[in-house]
Amino acid sequence: MIDFNGMDIVIQRDLGDEIVRRALAATFLVPEGRISIINDIGDYPRSEDFDVVCVSSQVEGEFARLLSIQSNHVTLPYETRAQLTQTLCEHLGIQYITPDDDDTDPYFMWLISPGGAPSRVGLDPVAFDEDRYVIARRV
Repeated sequence: MIDFNGMDIVIQRDLGDEIVRRALAATFLVPEGRISIINDIGDYPRSEDFDVVCVSSQVEGEFARLLSIQSNHVTLPYETRAQLTQTLCEHLGIQYITPDDDDTDPYFMWLISPGGAPSRVGLDPVAFDEDRYVIARRV
């Protein structure tokens, strides 16, 4: 079991809100109606109305959307955070990158792929500072 309160992922291509909602519901084991997807932090719902809130923002570069997934502390039946991230990837069906929580360098992330093992990647620092996500190298 792991305690979850939030994570950011940057998905490779834009998916519709309904696809993201279904994937989050399946991963977090909550009904789809308990998932809120918003595009503006100003539209943040009341915490008692939803178990998971996903703030979806367009980004540039090799990836299309930043999904900031948040919850008011949920306990999930995964043994590790890596298992959670891989399960979400399988439900989304696309590659994404997510920060390496064990590394303080913001330019290193994990590349998560459906059916594949996670790999570390380095982002282009100049692009990243311009809110573009471009993989510069694989570590």
